[in-house]
Amino acid sequence: MVEKRPSTSSASRAVVNMLAVVLIFAGIAAIGGLIAALAGGFEGWAIVAGIAVIALFTGGFLAVREGARRRSSESTQVVYAPDHTDQLFDVDPQTGERTPHRD
Repeated sequence: MVEKRPSTSSASRAVVNMLAVVLIFAGIAAIGGLIAALAGGFEGWAIVAGIAVIALFTGGFLAVREGARRRSSESTQVVYAPDHTDQLFDVDPQTGERTPHRD
């Protein structure tokens, strides 16, 4: 069995991804508020909604970028487990060399 071991937990990655999704969806909702404020003639609320749109999309973009940066910096170390479950080996992706696994 060969598997990649992530350097961070999947829960922390899920939180960063969900934060990005929530911020982008909130930005889309703010666009709707901006359009409604413009259509109703509420200039002050349109300015507030416009600032909210910019802030939410910027936050969503930065959260996506942070997730991509975190994924690119993760270790690509492969752990190889032969037939015996007592033994684990780390496999170097470039050379294929196997060394005993250390936690």
